[in-house]
Amino acid sequence: KTGTGGRTNRNTQKLIFTKYFDRLRSENDKNSPEIPFFYLTSEGFWHLKPKSGIALHEIKAFSYGKVAFAFFDTELFELMKSSVVRSDLRLALTQNLTRLPELYQRWLLGMGKSEKTAKSYLGAVGGVLNEMAFRHQLTLTELTKINSFHEYQLVTTPLYILEEFREKDQRGNKMYSCALRSYGEFLAELGQIDVTVDVEEILKSEELNSTQKSVLVSARVGQGQFRQSLLLEWEGCAVTGYPMPEMLVASHIKPWRASNNTERLDPANGLLLMANLDKAFDRGFISFADNGLIMIAQALEQPEVLGVRPDMRLTLRPANRKYLHYHRELYQERF
Repeated sequence: KTGTGGRTNRNTQKLIFTKYFDRLRSENDKNSPEIPFFYLTSEGFWHLKPKSGIALHEIKAFSYGKVAFAFFDTELFELMKSSVVRSDLRLALTQNLTRLPELYQRWLLGMGKSEKTAKSYLGAVGGVLNEMAFRHQLTLTELTKINSFHEYQLVTTPLYILEEFREKDQRGNKMYSCALRSYGEFLAELGQIDVTVDVEEILKSEELNSTQKSVLVSARVGQGQFRQSLLLEWEGCAVTGYPMPEMLVASHIKPWRASNNTERLDPANGLLLMANLDKAFDRGFISFADNGLIMIAQALEQPEVLGVRPDMRLTLRPANRKYLHYHRELYQERF
């Protein structure tokens, strides 16, 4: 951009940047986006376009008088149009802002692990296993900083066949393999596109303080106090009674996107369900009547294969009914 219009555009962009910078800055951070704007050229994918009459080699530092704009490699720009790649980028930004190791510990606690186990798992992934992956040249990035489930799988899968890993895992009573697998499950769950977008929206909210954001992020990934409340309330799957926490999902009755922040944290807006029932409920293939009897959509193929039976019943609490009414209305054409 050049001329007055260009200056106006730059001023608007800087104001937008400053708004988010002031909200997320650390103590020593400086509001100087022009510094990485210039120095990103050393990365190879970021290129500066000089203004007319300026040679590229004349640009030694950022200058509004010399730089017209910057641009990506064409191949990279095309790649970033992919919804999968954009999801990974959003996830990377989200995880940077939410302190991923801390969120992993909360996730483990929400899955019914003890504080001691959660600490041991995180210590194993960030310590011994991380060092092992480095030593065998499987990665140059710390395991707890890898922000893609797919990349994590590529890095950690070779660890399982190492004799060193097998011996250590056997001595540790399978703790290392459990830790490695659980961290991958955590990334996979957090990496769902809908979850990532919702977490990003929470973090961008200017109406919430840091504590409220932390609580809502935990609730959105199905953990935190929301899950703990459902574990105490139901003491197992709300339909089958199956008690193993690791196999149970804290599911919102009224969908997250349709709920306000109060409803998102309301235990009455939650069911603790086995994974197969949770998936069917979340997709609107099953619901429950006011008397608790299961409702099965005609579109659900072979429900018996999923363990879904017409005699299943939910022991409802009165406070659940308004949320279930919303769920039935949302998918009423299926029943």
